[in-house]
Amino acid sequence: MTIQEALKQAMEDYRQLTGLRSYLLLDNKEIQSASERNYFCKCLKVSSQALKKCEECTSEYFNEARQAKKEYIYSCHAGLIKWAVPVNCDDFHCVIISEGIIAKRQVEDADQWAEYLSKEYDLPKDMIKHNFEIVATMNEGQMDASIKLLKDLIDYHLAIYRSKLA
Repeated sequence: MTIQEALKQAMEDYRQLTGLRSYLLLDNKEIQSASERNYFCKCLKVSSQALKKCEECTSEYFNEARQAKKEYIYSCHAGLIKWAVPVNCDDFHCVIISEGIIAKRQVEDADQWAEYLSKEYDLPKDMIKHNFEIVATMNEGQMDASIKLLKDLIDYHLAIYRSKLA
């Protein structure tokens, strides 16, 4: 088992428990955010302008998390709340980025967000509005618990990885 395999297992366990996907970035030079699997981002990224903006945003917060050496919570260009969790294991360094969620209060503003994103990226408003109806919502306590769970799963799977080396 490699460190990357251990981290992928942690991300899979996280997805199974929370329904949220994550992806691993080794550096900010080869960000392939178009490969994100959540419906909201896939729909938005049919716009090349939105895809470019997403990759700029991801690169910025990748750097922020790496420098802070702790999780970094941010709102992406499309209004989703995401978190970047740096991982440092021996000489291996990466950042795990979560799939975005929206705050329960954002649901109330979904019409304005759909209008804005539709105009900004020349996408069908109905499609964007539908995204706000199906994207995961959390309050702050749930989000904090979710981030802690991801970090605990990372620690757990890295501990298993290290035990197999001994």
